Amino acid sequence: MKKTFRHKIGRYLFLREFGKQATKRGYVTFEKAKSIGILYDSTNEKHFELVKKYVKEIREVHHKEVIALGFYNQKELPAMRFSKLGLDFFTLKDLNWYHKPITPVVKNFVQRDFDILIDLHLQNSVPFRYILASSKAKFKIGKYNRLFTPFYDFMVSVSDETTFPQFLDQVIHYLNSLRHE
Repeated sequence: MKKTFRHKIGRYLFLREFGKQATKRGYVTFEKAKSIGILYDSTNEKHFELVKKYVKEIREVHHKEVIALGFYNQKELPAMRFSKLGLDFFTLKDLNWYHKPITPVVKNFVQRDFDILIDLHLQNSVPFRYILASSKAKFKIGKYNRLFTPFYDFMVSVSDETTFPQFLDQVIHYLNSLRHE
């Protein structure tokens, strides 16, 4: 019950803070992008490994700067998972009482002027919405949600049954398909 109440308060405060603010629409192709931010839920080990592999591919094959910010839905990171160059994390202890991220890692992430921000989170989550709405990224892509259209430049519509790997594949497909005319 407490968590649900805090979530509702967080959503209300988020909409009050960002509800009338629309994102500055931009368009940057993956080909032209130099810096990419990735936002995802790292609680699931398989999701973390997929993102880590994708970050490595973007760096080594496409020669782009990439920073991934993962949310671990516990108070502490597991012993074998720690922040390293370009793979940062935040946890429950990094959220205030209404789920707004308050850690320097998140503040640094949202202040970066990414060419593209890829939001791989599939659920409606207050911490992710704060980061998305606060980000200075030029082009934001993520899962379609009618309530959050003002904060994205491109949304991918997928069913609720879509898995994380399937969604990641869809995002990669669309990023590679978008071209300047």
